[in-house]
Amino acid sequence: MQKLYLNGRSGKMGQVIVSRAKILNLHIVDNIQDSDVVIDFSHPSSISDLLDQCIFHQKPLISGTTGFCETELFKLKLASKKIAILHASNFSSGISSLKNSILKFLDSSSEKFHCEIEEVHHREKVDFPSGTALQLKDFIESSDKDKKIKSLKIISRRVKNIFGVHKVTFKNSKNYSEFIHEALSRDVFADGALMSITKILDLKPNLYELSDF
Repeated sequence: MQKLYLNGRSGKMGQVIVSRAKILNLHIVDNIQDSDVVIDFSHPSSISDLLDQCIFHQKPLISGTTGFCETELFKLKLASKKIAILHASNFSSGISSLKNSILKFLDSSSEKFHCEIEEVHHREKVDFPSGTALQLKDFIESSDKDKKIKSLKIISRRVKNIFGVHKVTFKNSKNYSEFIHEALSRDVFADGALMSITKILDLKPNLYELSDF
């Protein structure tokens, strides 16, 4: 049975991970040194101390925490020279499918478009816009090899009881195309993180993305 230490256990995502870990026959331990891997769904302010402990005990880290500043992201990159780290703003496999659909659209179209990324989350979400929306923006910009995107903007909304909606639209005077992913529960994020455990245990120190898995 694989053992994990969960940073952010008292949070909403932490509680879901505790529940899903039991179903997947994973054991949550109270100390980092007793774990096989560390999972982090907490607040950006805790990452520095957590990285120090992971490095000291040589434990790989899977982090779904978002809202890191440039200094905290730099610390992640620095720590990844000593331990394997998977950092993802969204652990749903549906986001990977969304990206693939967008890439196919950009590759197959010869027109120019205005692009809009709309993200909707629950009111307790700290980062604004979401890490996934920013990731999608970077993905679209880097995938737009032929400069088909005339403009790109992000719209963020916070409402009740929404786990996560990301909608990407491309429009011009002739066409309108829409790509959307909605998470219907937090289980999809928890399962994505937990299913990454087996692979990260075999990886060398580096900073990985979910697409690497």
